Amino acid sequence: MPAIYVQDGDIVDHIPATDLPLGAVVVLGSMIGIAHRPIPANALGSLAIEGIWDLPISPTLVFPAWSPVWWNPASGELTLDPALFPGCVRAGVLVRAVVGNEPTARVLINR
Repeated sequence: MPAIYVQDGDIVDHIPATDLPLGAVVVLGSMIGIAHRPIPANALGSLAIEGIWDLPISPTLVFPAWSPVWWNPASGELTLDPALFPGCVRAGVLVRAVVGNEPTARVLINR
């Protein structure tokens, strides 16, 4: 049977168990998805799995550009060292440096 095109790969279907607000980060196995629209519980919606997003970080952290970063679902923030926080999932790479006192980091997700 030949392959059959279904949809572009930047968005995937998702049915959450609880309401997801706009911008919610969801762990999808070994990657993340981000709700680009609110999704009610038990309703079909979609998550972005590509793109450049601003994700929360601790404002005391300093990250160099193009560093790989991981999502810590327990804290709801990015980290540079997944070994310190069990359960982290690779989030992507930074597209610009974080110099401290910033609440977010700009990330090319799932890269």
